[in-house]
Amino acid sequence: MTYDDIVVGAGSSGAVLAARLSEDRDRSVLLLEAGPDYRTIDETPNDLLRSSISFAGHDWGWAAHATRQREIPLCRGKVTGGSSAINASVAIRGVPADFDQWAALGNDQWSFQKVLPFHRKLEHDADFGGDVHGKGGPIWIERPKPSNWHPTVSAFYAACRAMGFADAPDFNDPESTGVGPCARNLRDGIRISTAIAYLAPARRRLNLTIRGGCLANRIVIEDGRAVGVEVEAGGEVHRAYGKRITLSAGAFASPAILMRSGIGPRAELERHGIRTLVDAPGVGANLIDHPQVMMLAELSRDAIQRSEGTDHSRWSVLLRYTAAGSKEFNDMQFHLIPIFDWTLVPGFPVEPGTPPMLLAFPGLQRPRSRGRLSLRSLDPADQPNIDLNYFADPEDMRRMIDGLRMGWGIMHQPEVARGWKGQTMGVAGQVLDQVTVDSNTAITDFILKNCGTICHPVGTAKMGPDSDKQAVVDQYCRVRGVEGLRVVDASVMPNIVRANTNLTCIMIGERVAEWMRKEARRL
Repeated sequence: MTYDDIVVGAGSSGAVLAARLSEDRDRSVLLLEAGPDYRTIDETPNDLLRSSISFAGHDWGWAAHATRQREIPLCRGKVTGGSSAINASVAIRGVPADFDQWAALGNDQWSFQKVLPFHRKLEHDADFGGDVHGKGGPIWIERPKPSNWHPTVSAFYAACRAMGFADAPDFNDPESTGVGPCARNLRDGIRISTAIAYLAPARRRLNLTIRGGCLANRIVIEDGRAVGVEVEAGGEVHRAYGKRITLSAGAFASPAILMRSGIGPRAELERHGIRTLVDAPGVGANLIDHPQVMMLAELSRDAIQRSEGTDHSRWSVLLRYTAAGSKEFNDMQFHLIPIFDWTLVPGFPVEPGTPPMLLAFPGLQRPRSRGRLSLRSLDPADQPNIDLNYFADPEDMRRMIDGLRMGWGIMHQPEVARGWKGQTMGVAGQVLDQVTVDSNTAITDFILKNCGTICHPVGTAKMGPDSDKQAVVDQYCRVRGVEGLRVVDASVMPNIVRANTNLTCIMIGERVAEWMRKEARRL
């Protein structure tokens, strides 16, 4: 059969898009996912429900070059729900300036005022109401109560307040900055992924078909129009045909599928013997991610004894601030997280028997550096080459040094320091001491050897006007040069939001679904 819509990728955007499109009962929708499909919460493994964050079990197992010298794992969810099913459940929006910049770049449908209704539509905010919050939406959002914070986390909050940072009870208030409880998409301790929030209620619809275990190879294009998808499933190659095709496979897989389909930089396609259908130099370019540098220290006996009954091993309190000397509002985050039970963080790179630890890290939210993605081979099971190119811009390194030094100072405030003991280490095992912190050369070396990712890649098929030769899609997410083909996921962001990207990806799915439903009614 020929479907009205085929959506490739059931993640933060694709699950939303498929669920919303299937609300039109006279249209058939096929949703394809490379990973397994769990139909109910009872079927869903625990690492997708109650873990703090899952680095194993439902991951693509890919790696990326953070810098020329350092390769790191880069977790991406391989399951219905995508990365929304494995992430840290942080539910924070970008700030208005993020979306207004998208609009200023020639995408006027993405201003903050125009995306706000879709932020509201996706959420049920259990704590706040008013004009900027939603009630009754699929994604449950709540904040941990101070009475449930671990004492070391409460000490972190108090230290930030003493340093002059504002109290921030609601990070989804457009003007919010400072330190406060981290909004999270958790309900009764369960991560509310798009698989749970959007797909579960939609499964009873006869016009929605969901297929797991389907690895997309390429888009089938005939006479300049996308007409189907070629996938590998069960050891065989299949084709599914549709009137409209949408890639929602994420910032790594979507551009790789485009290139294997003949849409991408001509030189890159010719290098692999792919016939160029659309010379699109922006495919795989403009890769942006949030880098972080983690400090680890063993939790003190006092901190362990005081953990009972607290909301631990979850992202409870966050510092969101503007770096010293920066003109970018809220361009930094700082997290401090006690981990008491490593089973709640499956796949985190620690040795068996690692004791409870305190994790503290600055995260750069508005990097200037840009990376690139390219094909490693024509095999869809072979990961692409991913070059994150962290700290290529000196301003990124300057702000990270500032963040690491400030974080070091917070960790050494008396009540915070009561929560840990011994040496402070980086993830690569390098000791971070006062001598290192005080030296520009030594702290730069520490950052380069211990940097990691917050797992927020975006931008590899960015939206933009016709005048932008690097823009792969227009502002309605339609791929230039091919009829009937869209990209709807983190790939289309022209710049990264200064927040965890999950809510923005869900919003993108909601925003484009409205256009596609209206478009379908005119066909």
